[in-house]
Amino acid sequence: MAQLNPATLLPTSSQDALEMYDERYLAATTALLAQPQTWVGELGEEHTTPALSTKYPMSILSLKYAETIAGEGRFKTIGEKDVELTVVEYDDGVEIDLVKLLTNTFSAKRWADAPAAMVQAEQIFKLRLIAAALEANTATCGWDGLALFHDAHYANGKDSGKGTFDNYQATTKDVADLTVLEAELTLMAATLDTNGDPLGVSGNAIGVPYQKFRKLTNLLKQDFVPSGAGTATMRNPYNDGSLTVVRMDQLTDPDDWYIFDTNLIARGVPPWTLAKLALQGPGFDSLSLRRFDENSDSFKKTGKIGVSSHIYYGSKFLFPHAIRKVKGA
Repeated sequence: MAQLNPATLLPTSSQDALEMYDERYLAATTALLAQPQTWVGELGEEHTTPALSTKYPMSILSLKYAETIAGEGRFKTIGEKDVELTVVEYDDGVEIDLVKLLTNTFSAKRWADAPAAMVQAEQIFKLRLIAAALEANTATCGWDGLALFHDAHYANGKDSGKGTFDNYQATTKDVADLTVLEAELTLMAATLDTNGDPLGVSGNAIGVPYQKFRKLTNLLKQDFVPSGAGTATMRNPYNDGSLTVVRMDQLTDPDDWYIFDTNLIARGVPPWTLAKLALQGPGFDSLSLRRFDENSDSFKKTGKIGVSSHIYYGSKFLFPHAIRKVKGA
């Protein structure tokens, strides 16, 4: 086992310790940029915002040609409606006795590891934020002001004039059942565009809690599965890779599952948007990482130095078209 080297780990002062923290935090943040997106970014939208409150334009362009009458043209307004997204402040931090930090190699190692843990905690926070909102289903979506998962979403986003569609299965269904998958994918395909016509939704990703991930993954990999009657076997229609299983560990319900159309999401119809306030430039750095050295009141009371991390995030449900929730069994 590698030995700890006090010469490289022990800081010489509180300022040295805080500079060490900053360097490792920057390194962890830079390394994060090279990692794949989490499911929050892959199945929705994730971006930064320069303001505490942002207007988000809502529109799905369902253009439909019709015969021109008397030389007049027709137009559909882009972003006719918008919704407001507001960011909220969240925080967490670490502190340590300065005397331990300056004299104990193991304490110094824990301090050196803390920046990477803080960066990772922010990633998990984002996953938990969206997972909790999906499970609660109490926040309305910007499209029509209804809950994200609803049995009668407005096709035109305003009223039932062009018909409705649903994206919620309230009857419990086991995700590890090919007959169930076929039925739910077919129901999702009935999603309407603003003209009241089928939008062309094609579910290609199944989001599940970790308790269902391995079972579903193994099922979809099988070449042959029992037939519907259970008296013979048939080729598995989904072992061609057309369905991707997404493990959503932050879901607390072990049964409920979600269907996504990632192609539709990529075309600008995400079920949610997650925005982070960009704290960059002069004056902003001290807002995100707040450092408490030997001159702080906190140190004078406790003998501890610390770093407090403050992040500003806001989320909003947007379009119900590319997502479907199924109560699990």
